[in-house]
Amino acid sequence: AAVESVNTFHPYFYAKRGRQVIKDPLVRSTVLGYVSNFGQVPKQLFTKPHPPRSGSKKEGSSPPQPTPFFFKLDKLKSSAQPFRLPRGLVGQILCLEKEVVVLERNRLLLSPVSTCFFSWGFPDNSCAFGNYATDKIFAVCESLCDWGETLCAACPNPTTIITAGTSTVVCVWDVAVSKDKLIHMKLKQPLYGHTDSVTCLAVSEVHSVIVSGSRDLTCILWDMEERSYITQLTGHTSSISALAINELTGEIASCAGPQLYLWTMKGQLLACTDTSCGPQGDIMCVSFTQRQEWDSRNVIVTGCADGITRVRVFFLSECNK
Repeated sequence: AAVESVNTFHPYFYAKRGRQVIKDPLVRSTVLGYVSNFGQVPKQLFTKPHPPRSGSKKEGSSPPQPTPFFFKLDKLKSSAQPFRLPRGLVGQILCLEKEVVVLERNRLLLSPVSTCFFSWGFPDNSCAFGNYATDKIFAVCESLCDWGETLCAACPNPTTIITAGTSTVVCVWDVAVSKDKLIHMKLKQPLYGHTDSVTCLAVSEVHSVIVSGSRDLTCILWDMEERSYITQLTGHTSSISALAINELTGEIASCAGPQLYLWTMKGQLLACTDTSCGPQGDIMCVSFTQRQEWDSRNVIVTGCADGITRVRVFFLSECNK
């Protein structure tokens, strides 16, 4: 039906097919240039049924978009019942459709719909897999032991885990877990490029990119599908402490001390700003709001290490200026 309605795109602009077909490096470079400027066809738009239309034009226009929460911070209220809290420091918070999942530091869910978590940071440099619902570990794996101390990890999908740490190497692993049983954890490829410990990772399956931040004051962008070097982000004044990727636009935020940097996926620096407001203003976490791509109300939110919970707002439209 899509073909008959002339509602298709050139094959090169579909996420995976284009990368498999292109062999000529010149053609590939040209296509990637088009994709960077005009976008890429997503694999899927919706994960649940599309909401019905609000009504005909005669019945009036659709209701306005709700005001973003960060426009009315003074009205935020804590939940009546606390979430299930981890035993240690919080490492990951997932806002799912029906619940909020909170995991302790050095733990990640393999996917938002999975109850299996991946855990690292043990004294023997091993890793483990467990069930979030029962909080029980069902498998211990020594695959990480040869790569020094693991400092960070990311799980873009249930079958891929990315780890990095003191070895300076970013490792991409193929994982298979079934019914609380680890089938295998195999190294797909080590990625070499950093000269000091890798302290943080960010990954986007939508844009097929991995970003690693290091104590060598740089970030490196890697092609997730081909597991190859793309470019390097330089100019940071201290060790990289936090990373984030905007799933809508592909922009990358990197943090070093109190400095916040905003980059394009080509490695072009868009903006840099000092967010410090005290002696302990180092940024420890960063995130993008994910409204519509064209919405100027999208912002970057950061959290610092001064012991106070704070929401920092930076309008992307201002950063782009």
